[in-house]
Amino acid sequence: MAHVRQPAMMSPMSRLPLLLSPFSRVARQTLLLMLLVMAGAVSAQTLSEVTLPVADRSTEARGATLRAGLEQILVRLTGSRTPDTVPGAAAMLDAPESWVAQYGYVGSNDALQLQARFDVQAISDQLARNGAPVWGAARPPVLLWVVSDRGDIHSRDSDANFMQALHSGAEARGLPLLLPVMDDTDRARISASDIRGRFDRQLREASRRYDSPLSATVVYYTSGRPSLRWRIVQEGSTLREGQLNADSEAALARDLADTLADFMADLYAVQGSEARLARLEIDGINSLGDWQSVRTYIARQAGVRDVALGRLDGEVAELRLDFAGDSAQLERLLTLSGDLQRCAAQPVSGELAPATALTDGILLRLCWTR
Repeated sequence: MAHVRQPAMMSPMSRLPLLLSPFSRVARQTLLLMLLVMAGAVSAQTLSEVTLPVADRSTEARGATLRAGLEQILVRLTGSRTPDTVPGAAAMLDAPESWVAQYGYVGSNDALQLQARFDVQAISDQLARNGAPVWGAARPPVLLWVVSDRGDIHSRDSDANFMQALHSGAEARGLPLLLPVMDDTDRARISASDIRGRFDRQLREASRRYDSPLSATVVYYTSGRPSLRWRIVQEGSTLREGQLNADSEAALARDLADTLADFMADLYAVQGSEARLARLEIDGINSLGDWQSVRTYIARQAGVRDVALGRLDGEVAELRLDFAGDSAQLERLLTLSGDLQRCAAQPVSGELAPATALTDGILLRLCWTR
């Protein structure tokens, strides 16, 4: 594979002074936050590409390295730390070349590496057919509020060893992370002592600035054996919490990345080879473009198949689709981006009944807000 060096490009953030006047501080901060959320989101490249050391350019060495690369891809796509145990994975790992879209070598003979890009759509489809869990590419970033026992809140620019190891571990799992900018606005709303003291009102106020459905607080301890306390929080309510210990800060950070990824995969990975009929009612369809956008967005979610328009009445569209998960999962997936949300007049109830119980009626009523 030929490698073409791309010309150096300015980052979007470096262009801000050119795009906005010095007086438009609010607009500048808003655009900065939008760019941060975009940077935190997982990309197709993050999910599909691996770079691994390889012994030489022989067929045997390449095959062994591609197998190791496919194992990494399966970890990202299934949410499982042991992908060889998921249905159908063993057969895929026996023929890793079948799932490679492109590969090439970089480096010299004494530091040779194999770069490979895998066909994640084909892999996801095969996993779904086998009834394995599939964690789709639409992954919301987790907003992280991280402090040490003696330091301040880590910002997106932190170069601490713990944070570098955390980012590396998250990338290996395909987990998007979002760190606060910690500018004057953030510092006015939250402090390190608020994180350590579990002051959730301050946490909720500071987190509203960032477009992330979930926040995680982390307090790690640098004296003695490395350890930390973590919580996953949504709108001030603790969803899950725990403690971790490890032999090094790097190992502790990797364990934290695995813990967060496991939680997110439990929420969003869809498992099941048999799809069931579901019906959606979408309000706010004002144009053909809206309908096309809604259909495309819904169709690309994990576990969704055969999206079709059942009825269009004014601004309300009724959609029929096949979905391999339950209704609670479907709602979580569809409301990820913010473009589809529960309609304001619709009361929020507890967890919905399984999709199989509602095939004769409307399963979800959502509003298109774009």
